[in-house]
Amino acid sequence: MLRTSLPFRLLASFSTQFMRSTVVPRTVAVRPYPYHPSPTPLLFTVAAVLALRPKTTLADSPSSNAGEDKGCPFYGCPLYPVDVHYGSPSVQQALAALRETPRDKVGDSASGTVGNDTLDAAGRDDAVTLTLIGYKGGGLSDQVNQDRSFVVSPFRVPVDDPPPPPHDQGVAHRILVGVFDGHAPLGELVSEFTAQELPIRLARNLQQAERERTSHTDDAVRSATQQCLVQTFLELDRDAPAHESGGCTATVVLLQNDDIFVANAGDSRSMIVTYRARTRQTRVAYISREDKPSLPDERARVEAMGGQVYIPARGTSRVVYHDSVTGVPTGLAMSRSIGDWEAGKLGVIAEPIVDVLHVPDVIANARRKATKPPQANDNPQEAAAETADSDEDDVYVFCVSATDGMMDFLSEDDVARVVAHALYESDGPHPITACERLVYAAANAWQQSKQGRYRDDIAIAISTLRTPLLQKFGIHRAASNDEL
Repeated sequence: MLRTSLPFRLLASFSTQFMRSTVVPRTVAVRPYPYHPSPTPLLFTVAAVLALRPKTTLADSPSSNAGEDKGCPFYGCPLYPVDVHYGSPSVQQALAALRETPRDKVGDSASGTVGNDTLDAAGRDDAVTLTLIGYKGGGLSDQVNQDRSFVVSPFRVPVDDPPPPPHDQGVAHRILVGVFDGHAPLGELVSEFTAQELPIRLARNLQQAERERTSHTDDAVRSATQQCLVQTFLELDRDAPAHESGGCTATVVLLQNDDIFVANAGDSRSMIVTYRARTRQTRVAYISREDKPSLPDERARVEAMGGQVYIPARGTSRVVYHDSVTGVPTGLAMSRSIGDWEAGKLGVIAEPIVDVLHVPDVIANARRKATKPPQANDNPQEAAAETADSDEDDVYVFCVSATDGMMDFLSEDDVARVVAHALYESDGPHPITACERLVYAAANAWQQSKQGRYRDDIAIAISTLRTPLLQKFGIHRAASNDEL
């Protein structure tokens, strides 16, 4: 897996460099930067893309009510992605205008919206999801975006849903983020089904668990929520439109009171990140693992079910199975997924690994001062001030979920820094623009690696999870032109 560390200033030029080879140095700096999108299409025309087999991202689909209060599903109003390059002309115009507009002049500060109906369906000040269709050879009509994603904030479980408990008033009651990477013929059908159905089924499963719960201790609630996530993944696998072929990864982040649940099946990834306003320090507190067939526990299960794991000297390990659509043996580059029923007979399972992070623990770890030996030139007053400030509650928490189209080429630290800069620093771009630049950076890296012969679909979804009750600063965004 190749990952490239990216200087922030280069992100501004990636739309013009997209589909051209560029040398990318391995340093990182946060600074203001101009952005000039390419006036020419990358490989295809926007008009022609509308004729693609799935034609749409979820944001464009008739069933989407993203960004609208009226007609939202019972669980909340989801954000769905727009394509950063092949979206409609109105999407391109809105993205271009957002790049050129000073941050403090964007949209409605009270609602956090951009103030543009096209982009409000995909992003706000605190949550964004974007995508870019890939290139997999052949003509325009052969290109299919199999990635899907959403952000639902707030995420509602309607029956007997009490107000947030007073554990931490900076934590929203529920937020749900999901990213899904379809693969194999008809994989886009599975990823779209999963993205549409998962919030509905999870809300209903949580609702039922709440009704049946006899104990309301934190541990009991936590365990029941984990079981609901597992149950939801298994239901989706059972009912997915995978009769002929296809499957998808699924990585989901659920914030519920003081707990963050990350459920993952496949090689898409979710990370939980902290940001300290005082030091402008960004840290990846957690990142989900990639469920690869080469992992000892995964390989043992596959082989016990009669499957074969192919592990090359270089490249990705795969579960070998017979595809009923193509009629030839193929390899699945993951050991857990939704759908993929033929591979499921050989030990590929839909059951996710569900990890739980307790928000107060995440905050405490972020605030824990790294110990170092006293230095002869230490300034006593600065040291005392640093110690005093370390007790201040200035820790923000956010999440990023992305498909391997992004994470195979961008490091988690760089992605986290770009997003934090946009969410919390006064000289940062709008989060929509930041995510757009990350998408282009990954696309450019694919171009360098594959010389234009192949580019995977790319999807990213981000959301704030926790905003501190700032005491000393009393502001939402750190005011600084300094570099991280």
